[in-house]
Amino acid sequence: MSKLVFGMETIPGTPEPDTSRIYTNEARTEWVDINYDEARAGAPGVDFTLEDPLVFADGHQVATPADWPARRRELLDLFEREVYGRMPPVPDVMGFSLLSTREWPEFGMEERRYRQWFRAEGSGPAIDWIVFIPLGATAPCPAFLHLNYVGNDMIATGRTNHFPLPLAEMAASGHALMSAHYLQITSDGPERGGGAFDGVFELWKPRDPTRPDATGSLMAWAWGLCRGLDLAERIGEIDAGRATAIGSSRLGKAALLAAAFDERFAGCVANQTGAVGVQLMKRDYGENLAAQRLLFPWWYCPGVWKWAGREREMPFDQHLLLSCVAPRALLLECYHKRWFDPRGEWLAAKAASPVWKFLTGRSLSLADWPAPYDDSAAIPPFGYVRRTGTHGLSPEDWRWALGFVNH
Repeated sequence: MSKLVFGMETIPGTPEPDTSRIYTNEARTEWVDINYDEARAGAPGVDFTLEDPLVFADGHQVATPADWPARRRELLDLFEREVYGRMPPVPDVMGFSLLSTREWPEFGMEERRYRQWFRAEGSGPAIDWIVFIPLGATAPCPAFLHLNYVGNDMIATGRTNHFPLPLAEMAASGHALMSAHYLQITSDGPERGGGAFDGVFELWKPRDPTRPDATGSLMAWAWGLCRGLDLAERIGEIDAGRATAIGSSRLGKAALLAAAFDERFAGCVANQTGAVGVQLMKRDYGENLAAQRLLFPWWYCPGVWKWAGREREMPFDQHLLLSCVAPRALLLECYHKRWFDPRGEWLAAKAASPVWKFLTGRSLSLADWPAPYDDSAAIPPFGYVRRTGTHGLSPEDWRWALGFVNH
């Protein structure tokens, strides 16, 4: 077992997590146990129980595909209540303005910028979307919907964090891209420029922190992606019925939530989501709830913290959230770092796979955990692939995503 120390100072010789980033919390110093012992992590069915996604909470079986919507709604309610908080409502008012257009011949794309607002007078929080549509498109295009970390001006240069954005490849495959800066929806905690519950939270009743199911920031970002789909439905060159939510890390969690809750998304690509994303929490391997509570408490509802250190007592795990995307397409792009528990991600995929089998007749195409860069399981309707290298959406990840949605 390794120990993480979070705080203003670190203890010399303390092992760091298997991650390239060192986290600090200036408010306090706290020890968090990080387990890297596979024997302690255990195995499903031996050391801990994974709930069957095809069995209702009262014990009766999902007998036919017609039963699945009720079970899915039961699972979504569970994740709202216990993990992420309530999905905010669809706004009564939405407006859209086209702000600018330009062509990028080198990318084969037309760029458009839209502003989206949610009050009749156009006041209050807004979301600015940058939209790329293939030049010369003769029919409505499928689209990726994406929240970015760097701002729309940087996205316009074709870059996201460490990696180039493959706009030319998207254009060649006939795909549009819509993106918005995630901090415009709500900020990412006090140390990132403001209150954690600002931005679109202004549109709803004030957040009651005493409510166990109060909406967290991840759910707000997911709500923002759903509003992007509202805009996509109003752009004639985009086929909103073939829209895929995509994101990496915390925004991979948000993309997964958006697709789980909004069936208008044709699919989802969840990239390197980390804890409380794809991996099984009951394994207690790598990043855990205690670390999330210290680092990013605003991402979740207050009720989730009762499970920190008691994950194996939870009546659910992340495979049930994955199941809520079925029968639509879901590609899990996972990561090799121990901090992300890649084996736990694969086990979650295996535990969710029977839902796709039940609903579509197809499931994960491999019985055994594939090696890094083995993309033989990255095929619809439910795919898995992992890689090494730098954290984030790399050109390889985008290539897999395009191959998956074009399969």
